[in-house]
Amino acid sequence: MSQSERILTSDSLFALRFLHDAQFSPDSAQVVSVVSDIEGETERFRLFLGACDALPGAPIEFDGDAATPRWSPDGTQIAFIGTLNGATGLWLVDVAGGATRRLSVDGEQIQGPPCWSPDGTRIACTRVTRVVSTGPRRVTERIFRSEGIGIVDDLRMDLQLIALDGTVETLDLGRKVATLPQFSPDGAQLLFQASDAAVGEASLIGGLTLCTVALSGGAVTEVLGEGWFIAASAWDPHSSRIVVAGDRNSALIVPKTKLWVVNPDGSGLACRTLGQTGNVGFRTHHDMPTWMTSQDNMLRVVEPGHAYATVLIRGAAEIHRIALDGTEQSTPLVTGPRACLILDVARESGSLLYAVSDLHTPWDLYRANKHGKAEERLTHLNEAVLASWPKLAVTHLEYEAADGLALEGWHVAGADKTGPQPTVMFIHGGPYIATGHTFRFDFHLLAANGYSVLASNFRGSSGYGEPFMLAMIGDWGSRAYGDHMAAIDAAISKGLADPDRLGVWGASHGGFATCWLVSHTDRFKAGVAESAATNFVSLYYLSDAPELFVKELGGRPDQVPDIYRSRSPLTYAHKCTTPTLMLHGEEDLRCPIAEAEQFFRALKDVGCTTELVRVAGMDHMGDSMGPLSARVEQNEALLDWFERYL
Repeated sequence: MSQSERILTSDSLFALRFLHDAQFSPDSAQVVSVVSDIEGETERFRLFLGACDALPGAPIEFDGDAATPRWSPDGTQIAFIGTLNGATGLWLVDVAGGATRRLSVDGEQIQGPPCWSPDGTRIACTRVTRVVSTGPRRVTERIFRSEGIGIVDDLRMDLQLIALDGTVETLDLGRKVATLPQFSPDGAQLLFQASDAAVGEASLIGGLTLCTVALSGGAVTEVLGEGWFIAASAWDPHSSRIVVAGDRNSALIVPKTKLWVVNPDGSGLACRTLGQTGNVGFRTHHDMPTWMTSQDNMLRVVEPGHAYATVLIRGAAEIHRIALDGTEQSTPLVTGPRACLILDVARESGSLLYAVSDLHTPWDLYRANKHGKAEERLTHLNEAVLASWPKLAVTHLEYEAADGLALEGWHVAGADKTGPQPTVMFIHGGPYIATGHTFRFDFHLLAANGYSVLASNFRGSSGYGEPFMLAMIGDWGSRAYGDHMAAIDAAISKGLADPDRLGVWGASHGGFATCWLVSHTDRFKAGVAESAATNFVSLYYLSDAPELFVKELGGRPDQVPDIYRSRSPLTYAHKCTTPTLMLHGEEDLRCPIAEAEQFFRALKDVGCTTELVRVAGMDHMGDSMGPLSARVEQNEALLDWFERYL
């Protein structure tokens, strides 16, 4: 099919608008939000301000791109992180007058979200500094580069306190990385996350610590230290405690996160969701440019004795009210076959402000009362665009693996299609995340052009409890193989999938699984392995996160060489007969492009149909957050391969 004949094309994505953040004003009468869209060949991130019954409201005048807006305590000003002419700083907008001004030092790079002091006189944020190298680099650190950053031996992140008159105080905390500052309720301390290494894996394998610093005297206290995976943290404004979404000493490289309370000195640690199946925090694999939205918005603590959190249960994300004292209690407030992401809680009324997405629609703003009732949809950002797109029919599947393990999946097809369809099985990344009720443009693109999509949550996926996740540890390929085949068989048995026209595709771990499957079965007519891991030995030595594989596989390649070889899809590539596309970003540091190059050559060696598409400017998350050209090229290559071979 030529591109002109397609129902949707790869650049149809650019007609969509995406919600990135939103916050109630202190009196709950207004909402400030960040919405992105495509203007010509440029992606713009704009601030909008409006009353709750007229959102997103009017744009706030700012010539650059805006992120993470936060209201002043008195509601007269909004602080935000703004990027203008290549420089990212702290900016302030006067709500009444609409004028913006830069607060941070001109030329310094500032990172958010910003946090106001309780008295509204100062704002805490993170300053990022780097030394520009013009000559050869002398590398001395074992891990010297990081996904999305590049070389990190010259990178530091320090906390700054910026007064409204522009006075800046940089805090010397003795750590290479200090980020995500939050004022204590009395304004006397800052809570922050810290690391001695500026690498991406620090947040994944317990390299981050949770600390406080006294603003009088500068004493630093480590609240939670070695072995902790920290996803989010917040002060309890009604006590001196800290609420944390995370886990400690988990066998998983990305643990099932729970909700904890702890005193600022590290005492009184207690888990408040020990018996809960769901994962505190949003972990669904999507392709929207909104990954930071879920990272910055998973936990809110406003009222005494309770926290509000996003909780992933099966394929849906819910909003729960979690008791911080007494009997363990996690009460679902906002539920349904969709993804609901907590953004804010009104201080007086307790009204909830949250984002909602499902397989049909990107994020929109919603509001409900503190009991999750009287729900109102506040925005319709893409209603007009989606009205012209082909509709989807979603079929929920429940089935069992060969060993009796209960599994679920979703079959997505054009609503006008009947009978068995040519079907592409999508395998999510992670692997300890999930797929489910969240918008993916690429699902729409494939379905509109005649290819249904089958997505499932195999053992290892998040949202089904810790034993379910642990069932995959150390052997991603063979442990999940039967689960993938069971999903295919379930779709065939329901008359949804054509057994003679099956494809497989996935990104990151999904790319790994694609390579594993096409090397172990000939059931698929075509495969697309995106951002794949194929050889654990080279991955250990080239990835920015080698300790992930040490933890997952039980040692380094020199210590357990047979395990590294037996768990790598490259070992079995010579058996592949399925036409397989290797689709990879040239800037990927988590799974460097050498992973795709090796598998590509191995397929060439045995005469298997293959191509390698190298996408310039795309890193590991580039299919959703990379340059516009990379997003188009990724979608185009994906659809083109299935048009040619499926």
